[in-house]
Amino acid sequence: MPPETITIFQKGFNYSQDGPGNRLVYHLQGCNMACRWCANPEGIPDQPPLMAVKSPLLDVVCPHGAVKGGVLDRTLCRTCEGRECVTVHKNDGLVCRGITVPVETLAEEAGRSRGMFFDGGGVTLTGGEPTRQYDGVKALLARLKAEGIDTAMETNGTHPDLPALFPLIDTLMMDFKHPDSGVHKAFTGVGNEMIRQNVRRAAQSHPRVQLRVPMVNGFNVGEAELEGFLRFFDGLKTEGLPCENVTLEFLRYHEFGRQKWEQCGWEYRMENAQVPGEWVRRYEEAFRQAGFTVVHT
Repeated sequence: MPPETITIFQKGFNYSQDGPGNRLVYHLQGCNMACRWCANPEGIPDQPPLMAVKSPLLDVVCPHGAVKGGVLDRTLCRTCEGRECVTVHKNDGLVCRGITVPVETLAEEAGRSRGMFFDGGGVTLTGGEPTRQYDGVKALLARLKAEGIDTAMETNGTHPDLPALFPLIDTLMMDFKHPDSGVHKAFTGVGNEMIRQNVRRAAQSHPRVQLRVPMVNGFNVGEAELEGFLRFFDGLKTEGLPCENVTLEFLRYHEFGRQKWEQCGWEYRMENAQVPGEWVRRYEEAFRQAGFTVVHT
């Protein structure tokens, strides 16, 4: 059998926001959601997109004539298989950041990076959505755990076999975007039924769960939404699940990804999505009063 591989579009070191301590973070290609506010839209499609990061572009980089007068005609790119603009005529205007790497190579890189894993750091898999590449992720996590490297994963919680990875993940970070499945699907393309199940399973059996709510005005900020969130999380305790291992973090909307959407040739459709600080404080206080641990990373 060929070796397991993983396609990543970004990697680097980060401190605390991607798990405890200083961490080597791999961003994996592909996501089954299409959140309009995504900060890493280049990680959504399974095939890494072309990104026009400079303007004007050089006409000569495309042998098929997709670049004319310094402007990219993406209609021609849709049927292009060779992508000579990034594989042959390499340039700093058009880039494709996705690369496919053997799991063995990533594990060896993590091993060489041990000296950077201070303050309880390790390796974090994020995205995109890591479980989109489930087999490769499982193989890499198993290899890292066998070598005693701390592991963390950030996931949207939609994969039905996510619990099978729990023993391989030291810190599990999961999004819970909206309590109503219909609204969740309208804004992300996916309902939240499986997410609810996996949150319950994580609360029951995983030792370190960090649940994150990305707060977006017009989507999940308001009295009805707050009541829906509280009803779901209070239900975990009513079901007798041990929530001492669960923390909550409320993340305010930002526009860090806007430029990336434009570089990918896609429309950024978020308007008036900023969340006033008083709403963040209101959510946090409501959950503290409900007996949950609210954190900031």
